[in-house]
Amino acid sequence: MGEKLHESDRLVIASRPMPPELAPLDKTAGGSIPGLLHAFLPLSPSAQAEVRALVRSVPQRNRTSLEDIPARIDGEGPGPLVMRLLRNRNMNYPAVAKSVHVVTTGRRYWAASTYGRIGHGLKELTSDLLGDLSASDLATLTGITPDPAPADVGDLVWDVRRLTRDQIEHITESAKAMA
Repeated sequence: MGEKLHESDRLVIASRPMPPELAPLDKTAGGSIPGLLHAFLPLSPSAQAEVRALVRSVPQRNRTSLEDIPARIDGEGPGPLVMRLLRNRNMNYPAVAKSVHVVTTGRRYWAASTYGRIGHGLKELTSDLLGDLSASDLATLTGITPDPAPADVGDLVWDVRRLTRDQIEHITESAKAMA
């Protein structure tokens, strides 16, 4: 989430409705985030900066349907809050599970259904279940710090949240070519 809280995150935290102009554009695009992270993490810092610049240069497309807005996650407590923040980054439960696995370089994998249980408040959020939000942000919002701390890719995930699946896949191919 970074230094400054984004307007859409403020709405998520306050349990307010998300206006379409702030919501992700393509609810299927989040499924491409784990592949992008897999290509991005091994890159040198300069190549990572190139990928980030490429992401920022990609033009945002117009929304084609309100059905493309990701479904809302309801529930009370730290777990549902974290899952809503990840959903605001266009990540569904399978994308969260795969991304955590990639970001922790295989040290951690929990089934998508585990993250679903967390999102619905049926499973307690613990330090070993957290994905990639910055440790300081998570500690502030939930009182729980990731263990071990994940790689910091939160800004990249934020930057692609309003891109389409094919745009993210194009960026992933470009990142692979930089390796």
